[in-house]
Amino acid sequence: MKNTRFYLVLLALFGLSALTINAAQLASAKVLSVTGTVTSHAEDGVETPLTVGTILKQGDSVTTTGLSNALLVFSNGSELVVEADSSLKIAELTQDAFSGNKSYEQLQADPSKSQALLELSYGKVSGHVKKLRPGSEFFVESPLGTAAIRGTNFVMGLYFDSIRGELVFFVQNKDGKVDLISRVAGTVEFGRGNVSTVGFAPGAKNPDTYAVPPAHSIIVRLSENDPYFKEIVNFVKNIPPHAGLPTIIIETDTDPDAEDVELISPEG
Repeated sequence: MKNTRFYLVLLALFGLSALTINAAQLASAKVLSVTGTVTSHAEDGVETPLTVGTILKQGDSVTTTGLSNALLVFSNGSELVVEADSSLKIAELTQDAFSGNKSYEQLQADPSKSQALLELSYGKVSGHVKKLRPGSEFFVESPLGTAAIRGTNFVMGLYFDSIRGELVFFVQNKDGKVDLISRVAGTVEFGRGNVSTVGFAPGAKNPDTYAVPPAHSIIVRLSENDPYFKEIVNFVKNIPPHAGLPTIIIETDTDPDAEDVELISPEG
């Protein structure tokens, strides 16, 4: 009888160990598609061309060139496109153990508690964060603010406007729940439009949280003339050598029957 209990304990411990290993493996992102030239950078500095099927883990980065992009799916089912001329790092990624045999692509909701923190160095990402469990979090961070995303399609970008001399950051909530965590100067007000533009306030002690309504966007700007600019912006990390003036295109839904866009340009 004692031997039976001993073997049962061993079996239970083995099963728990297997689940733990499985969870460690699942705290990752799988590459579903690659267009053009895309590179992955491991935490140890090793650089390799990104290919379909590659498994990315905490500490890995993805860098795309012009006319290139990569589609990733995370172990919580969320999908993310790293758009052209962008650099994204998987800063933190954890996933609790869970049972089941669904592939990443088949997950329609977070199968267990998960934590994701991505760092956007420059460029643009768009994605769909599946329904998250209570306690799960999905953040995309930038020098000017962090997007906290729950169950929605979203777009987020960070660019240097060389003509206006500004770092420009935007978050767009397509159809769900997105909060912007940032230190901004002024009040975030949408008025009649669905785009609110504010300045970044580096001197503010604590960031505030702003809800981004569905079909709305918030744009945050920081001038290079600001005395805090060099402290906030890493010129090597956040401003690529080819940086120029982008035209930020944000879809609007003021007229459901029209395909309007908001163009943020030097005159905008």
